[in-house]
Amino acid sequence: MPPDDPQEIWEEYYQNKKSQRLEEAYKLCEQLHDAGVTEETVLALDFVHFSKSHENAQLLAEQLSENYTMDVVAREDGVWYINGTSRPYGLTLSAEQHISWVEFMADVAQSHACVFSTWSLEVPSLNLKFGSEAIASAS
Repeated sequence: MPPDDPQEIWEEYYQNKKSQRLEEAYKLCEQLHDAGVTEETVLALDFVHFSKSHENAQLLAEQLSENYTMDVVAREDGVWYINGTSRPYGLTLSAEQHISWVEFMADVAQSHACVFSTWSLEVPSLNLKFGSEAIASAS
């Protein structure tokens, strides 16, 4: 029987989303490794969160702007997209750092009542791009 408590429903939703993002991250790590990406390879990182609340979207963007270039964009249906990028700067990530980053993004999104949606990693030196959207998830 499904839970009746709205807070419990949201907690379960966020936990499911976090599990899905982590599953995608592990698969992306495998793809990056198989393509020859190492801990020293410079990457460009782009990511998206979403929210029904403009205020929450702004607060998340403000927090993440300490390390990323951020913007908040409204969609016609009232959903706010919080877009972030490491560009124009590159970064390097070990597999462990990548997994930790995904976990952090899921948690920080939840703390602002937003949802961590997708991310992509571009590898300019190999002319490759990897995205979480392309990963088929079991969850």
